Amino acid sequence: MSGAGTTYDYDDRELQTLIKHTGDRIKNVQPAMKEFGEYMVLTTADRFDDEEAPDGTPWKKLSPKTQKWKDDHNKIDKILQQDGYLRLVYYRANKTGLSIWSNREYAAIHQFGGMAGRGQKVEIPKREFLGFSDADKAEFVETVKDWLILGINN
Repeated sequence: MSGAGTTYDYDDRELQTLIKHTGDRIKNVQPAMKEFGEYMVLTTADRFDDEEAPDGTPWKKLSPKTQKWKDDHNKIDKILQQDGYLRLVYYRANKTGLSIWSNREYAAIHQFGGMAGRGQKVEIPKREFLGFSDADKAEFVETVKDWLILGINN
């Protein structure tokens, strides 16, 4: 019996449809980026509440001089918050990616640290508030995966 045996044919039409669907969607990921941008605005606000960097490192405490100034001027009693404007972050989603930023001119000195003030005599410690934690990265993957495969937020 030449050619004897068994054959099983798998009907992959559903998989082929899924591949075509995700292939078409990958050309414009803006809906997924928008969803993730909204997530990042919320998680960044949490960092201000928790006073910590994206990697969970606590921000350096305020100097006694800065703390006294804030107390004397009835300012918000939290690190990186004087009037609360720095914690307002924004995002822009497009078909290929996402940007998240603060529009405050003093954001960079707090994000990266450095010398500031008259004559650059005051050292501002790095207190990173923008960035991606491991949990944020995992959320990003899940957001994109859900959008690509499940069609969330068409």
